[in-house]
Amino acid sequence: MARVVVVGAGLAGLASAVRLAKLGHQVTICERDGRLGGVLGRVEADGFSWDAGAASTTLPAALRDLFRKSGRPIESLVQLEPVTEPRRHMFGDGSVLDLPISDRGAQLEAWTDLASDTVAKQWTDLVDAYGETWQVLRKTSLEPPLQDKLPLSAIRALKPWQSLERVAQRQLDDERARAVLRYFAAQGGSEAKLTPGYVGVWSYLERTFGRWTIEGGFGVLADALAQRASERKVDVRTGAEVVAVTTTQGAVTGVRLADGAELPADIVVSDIDPRDLFGQLVDDPAAKKVRKRALSTHQAQAAYVVHLGLREPVPVLPFETVLHGTPTVVVRTGGQAPAGHQAWSVLVHGYPTDDVLDLLVARGLHVRDKVVSRQTSQSWWAGVAWEGYRTARRRAANVSPVKGLYCVGAGAHPGSGVPATTLGAAIVADAIGKA
Repeated sequence: MARVVVVGAGLAGLASAVRLAKLGHQVTICERDGRLGGVLGRVEADGFSWDAGAASTTLPAALRDLFRKSGRPIESLVQLEPVTEPRRHMFGDGSVLDLPISDRGAQLEAWTDLASDTVAKQWTDLVDAYGETWQVLRKTSLEPPLQDKLPLSAIRALKPWQSLERVAQRQLDDERARAVLRYFAAQGGSEAKLTPGYVGVWSYLERTFGRWTIEGGFGVLADALAQRASERKVDVRTGAEVVAVTTTQGAVTGVRLADGAELPADIVVSDIDPRDLFGQLVDDPAAKKVRKRALSTHQAQAAYVVHLGLREPVPVLPFETVLHGTPTVVVRTGGQAPAGHQAWSVLVHGYPTDDVLDLLVARGLHVRDKVVSRQTSQSWWAGVAWEGYRTARRRAANVSPVKGLYCVGAGAHPGSGVPATTLGAAIVADAIGKA
């Protein structure tokens, strides 16, 4: 049995903790803030409740595997629900596309109605082709630890040098279709021209596996993981800021807290920004190369989020509406509201120069006089921005060169988002193994 300290209680940190506890290790979580969950938070005010960050996910199998490998199935604590409404795309020319999420035929019909048979076939063929991309990524990049070098066959299939913008320009003739594809870069806080084309695989994943939310909001997932941690006898410490990971001769020995306390550990799992981890917390010669790589990356641009409590009547919108333009604005309607009201979350991807309500009005959503509550979310660590395909090699590997030190979360392999960070925790648990 190893003594494990998990630094940070975001989704990846919690997932790592409960998996490792189930494997028989003695696990302590140190979380700087007063609550668990990171982006799996809630904002509550004036009788309204909104998801602070994540509100849906694809690849539900990753969450199901997490709960199964840490105890009972997810259904014992959380109810996953499919998002059945199409994602609405509103374009600058006034046209609107309601694009079904998980139905190939319905997507083909929607594009035909909006544009033409040609555009519909181009979109469908592109998403179909991402099926091969998914198989390559799954086998080489998402399920195993980060490899020093991918097989040549994988590199040829992924074409990492080809940007998402280039894919859009080459394979889609309609500018609206290009904007929909670019959205998969924008939602990750990156520019399409700097994002590898294979990131468009999320269009295939959504169509194949659907998009899922949670009854009561994604904050329920944080509660469920906290309960699972309690069931697994994890020692959870909030308000406990780690200021150093202590090492001896290239191996971890524990962590030091801001109050001066030291916790001995055989294994440390970090769910914080790797730039902070290797730039400030770890002072060991074994970390020299990974420190240089981590510090060469830049943070993805976190969405600016404003939560609105609205008095009805308001425009009827689906679960998610994308307002294309500069900046890209996304409206989510899945919040909880008192009778006669609605709860919207407005995410601005880009640098907002106008007030959120001005942006909504300019895009055709006139709700200024309906606002009865307005709250702004805390900015969260959004992971690493794509700056060309080599960015993938600069992300922190799950297994670090410092013996006993592991990395999970948005800044680590295999990337940000609920599916990727959950898969990263699985990689770490498998690498550490049973007690």
